Amino acid sequence: MSASIFQEGSRRYSAAMRGIPDRVPVYAQIHEFALNELNVSPKKFYATPELFIKGSLDTMEAYGIDVAVLDYDVYNIEAEALGQAIIYSDMGMPDVDRTKPLIRDKSDLKKIRTPDFEKDGRFPIVLEMNRLFQEMTGCVEGSPSFCAPFSLAANIRGIEQLLMDMYVDPEFAKELFDRLTEDVLVPWILQLKKTWPEATGICGNDAFASIPIVNLEIIEHWILPYVKQLQEQCGPGVYVPNWVGESFLKNPVELLDLKLNACPGFVEGQDPDVELLGPSFYKTYANKRGVPLVLGVGAAFLAQGKPGDIRDRVRQYIEVGGKGGRLALYLCNLGATTPPENVRAVVQAIQEYGVY
Repeated sequence: MSASIFQEGSRRYSAAMRGIPDRVPVYAQIHEFALNELNVSPKKFYATPELFIKGSLDTMEAYGIDVAVLDYDVYNIEAEALGQAIIYSDMGMPDVDRTKPLIRDKSDLKKIRTPDFEKDGRFPIVLEMNRLFQEMTGCVEGSPSFCAPFSLAANIRGIEQLLMDMYVDPEFAKELFDRLTEDVLVPWILQLKKTWPEATGICGNDAFASIPIVNLEIIEHWILPYVKQLQEQCGPGVYVPNWVGESFLKNPVELLDLKLNACPGFVEGQDPDVELLGPSFYKTYANKRGVPLVLGVGAAFLAQGKPGDIRDRVRQYIEVGGKGGRLALYLCNLGATTPPENVRAVVQAIQEYGVY
């Protein structure tokens, strides 16, 4: 593995966020794809920092993913350390056991306490992953990750029950969010900042906070306020970029405006939203707001599409979204079933059409 490749990719990404780089940069959620490439057990892969980091970086380099990001089963870490049961499968990343929610009633709120990040769950493993990532890439200006408040609450309470709580027992829902934010996430983010002092940001992952799982009112009144609280207590570098579902709305801009509150540094669109609304919708919005644009090529499309169709979509996203620079491409999830030739098709298209 050559650290210089990822350092060049980091510079390219920084240039793209400011203006026109030499080429459109690409990054990816790649850990499940790397797991499949390495042919090791998930339990070993997600619990062995050196294997995980080296394997992920080697896979990125082999396929030409030039912007290295540290991504893992980020939705599990805080929940598992609090006592939430986790299921490890024979293939793919682990997931919470949704038949055994940690928080079944109000009496279970006492289970939410500030963890010992040096001992509890896989917190020590994640801290070591962060250290090794910086060491192996030489990229000190990265962005460590955490599970955002809403998705963490959904994982330990159950999404259906959590949504019901908001309407039937809002005081209970508020106490759940308050405890998770103040007792778990604020200290965890501050610990991550100590581990990665030159990080340009701290990225919250919040897939549950998307339409149609939730609506705009829930995002505005229940989800965004806790993201803003994290930004106030931990610094403006905290951001949450991955709410999706604007294509369901009559006025998609309403969700993009909320996204920009949670992630002021750029606006991100992912398939199928980008496919349905068109990349020009996102480019127009980004230009109007004066922010960079990240377009995400969808996981299902990458897994099921034909290489030629993938090249065509990447070309379209680059030609439309890349006008005037300020564009990065994101491969939303390269999974165990993503064909290697499809990943190569993306990278070849970027190298052919993404050069300025």
